[in-house]
Amino acid sequence: MQHVRILRGRVVSTVAAAILLGSGWAGAAFGFQEAPELKALVDAGKLPPVEQRLPKEPLVLTPLESVGSYGGTWRTATFGGGDSEIERSIGYTRLVRWNPEWTEVIPDIAKSVEVNDNATEYTFTLREGTRWSDGEPFTADDLVWWNENVLRNTKITPAAPDWLTAGGETVKVEKLADDKVVFKFAAPNGLFLMNMATVRGSDILAAAPAHYLKQFHKDFNPDGIDALVKAAGATDWVQLFNNKIGFPGRWRDLGRPTLDAWVLTAPYNGTTQVVAERNPYYAKVDTAGNQLPYFDRITIDVMQDTQAIILKAISGEIDMQNRFIETTDARTVIVQNQQKGGYGLFIARPAWSNALLITLNQTHKNPALRAVFSNKDFRIGLSYAINREELNQLIYAGQAKPYQAAPREGTALYDEKMATQYLEYNVDLANQYLDKAGLTKRDADGFRLGQDGKRITFAIDALTGSPIQVDALEMIQRYWRAVGIDMQPRPAERSLIFSRLQNNDNDGLGWVGGGGYDFLGLLDPKWYFPHEYESSFATAWGLYYQNPKDPNAQDPSPAAKKQMDLYRQVQEAPTLEKQLEAMKELLAITRDEFYVIGTNLEPDRVGIVKTNMHNVPKVIPSTSFYMTPGPAKPETFYYQQ
Repeated sequence: MQHVRILRGRVVSTVAAAILLGSGWAGAAFGFQEAPELKALVDAGKLPPVEQRLPKEPLVLTPLESVGSYGGTWRTATFGGGDSEIERSIGYTRLVRWNPEWTEVIPDIAKSVEVNDNATEYTFTLREGTRWSDGEPFTADDLVWWNENVLRNTKITPAAPDWLTAGGETVKVEKLADDKVVFKFAAPNGLFLMNMATVRGSDILAAAPAHYLKQFHKDFNPDGIDALVKAAGATDWVQLFNNKIGFPGRWRDLGRPTLDAWVLTAPYNGTTQVVAERNPYYAKVDTAGNQLPYFDRITIDVMQDTQAIILKAISGEIDMQNRFIETTDARTVIVQNQQKGGYGLFIARPAWSNALLITLNQTHKNPALRAVFSNKDFRIGLSYAINREELNQLIYAGQAKPYQAAPREGTALYDEKMATQYLEYNVDLANQYLDKAGLTKRDADGFRLGQDGKRITFAIDALTGSPIQVDALEMIQRYWRAVGIDMQPRPAERSLIFSRLQNNDNDGLGWVGGGGYDFLGLLDPKWYFPHEYESSFATAWGLYYQNPKDPNAQDPSPAAKKQMDLYRQVQEAPTLEKQLEAMKELLAITRDEFYVIGTNLEPDRVGIVKTNMHNVPKVIPSTSFYMTPGPAKPETFYYQQ
């Protein structure tokens, strides 16, 4: 099985000695096998032989437990019209991807990748003979076309995503051969491969089948584009084109060729069920030479709410899934109904570390609140005032443990002091720190007064759809009132919360978070330093980092500026070793500044898997950055006949 190693600034592809590719591999000597339904099409002359549909050197996947058998339907569920469950289940195909354990980046559709010493050039060697699901060749030309006519076309892409830019310039893709391209950046971009392995990487191959997409691009179909726009009911050709390549529009287009294991046959468009069936040109095989995937099809039922999904699960109508059924409040009913539903459990381990982080906006527009929130002693005092063990028992069913906003134990970035500081429940100590913060005066009701002589009162926003967070905040409200602080939990819709953040109108936020796994911390560091507006402990500093000219931006503190410089070092470092080195220095500042108040370590969640389904890992990371369950190799899941 191929995997990526990071050595001396270069990422190179290696091949395990037990699996020899090309003419020496067993598949070439003994022949490839395919699903019976595809063999029937070959025999009927409706499909080329499997050897002609596979690349010269297909990617060999080693099944977790055993080589599987063909057949069956994998049933899952989602709700709403734009959820990512479909992308996670059947859309996780990239040039490179995460390995199942989430410890490294490995080749996927690309055969190998090499990185130069300063991480400005990434050379991908493709698998010769790889084909799109309609049988057309996938070559370097597709990637060059995407780069020149989609990414660098300002009508389609007004601003390229940050991970595809460096030095203020968009990446340039150049063809070296039919099966080789180089991605060139104007400055070091050390996180490029990691970003490609996340949800972000979906957009490249979705916009790469040039032979199909040219008809919807005005530059390539000037005479026929108007008729296509009119037929689709689009406002113009740009909207039409973006609907073909963007999420979730691309899952509403039955004609779009793909490199995924299954091909859409019933769209994600106002229907009650999305269906995808086996891709006859899929470029991967198992160790016995069987073309993957094993399942004939996947169905995704589109439900009205998460409760309906939970009911389907315990009734045995979902075969393998964790999304929507892994919440803490659903855990009991999921565990209790295993026999009834005919399923077992796997651990869906949250990628973040903390079940509830509490932030106080140190860049608040109100000078009195800004002064209080910016005082580290104030934050320490509030931390000591929280009875985390009671929270654990009453909110998290005893499954959690006290923990700050820090990387998880066992990771490269773990810092014991950072994870355990100020966790003790000690009302006397809490009062001492609040007094030390200068808040010694109180009103007639016992609440502390700020520098303006007014009661310190503020709201902590929490998602309306997360009752468990609101319940936890109501308990914390009681703890903080006991030490003279008036906090009001404020449930709100996500859009309203984010609007407040973007305008720096937030008091504070109660949210699940913290970069528990190393890769999540590297790629999404918003809880560790003011990285963006979602860094709600200092919203205006985060806005400054993204755009110093933002009207709501404020000049960061010296410590925050130092962290911003360190994160740029993380982004530019050519090796994981150097990235982690800079990140540890950044986190030492986070520890000392104590920006965010943590409560409890997010407990393991559970997913369900039918008792006769095999090759499903017992532990799967759970986050959109991992694209659960995509990296766990769903193409190798199978039913025991």
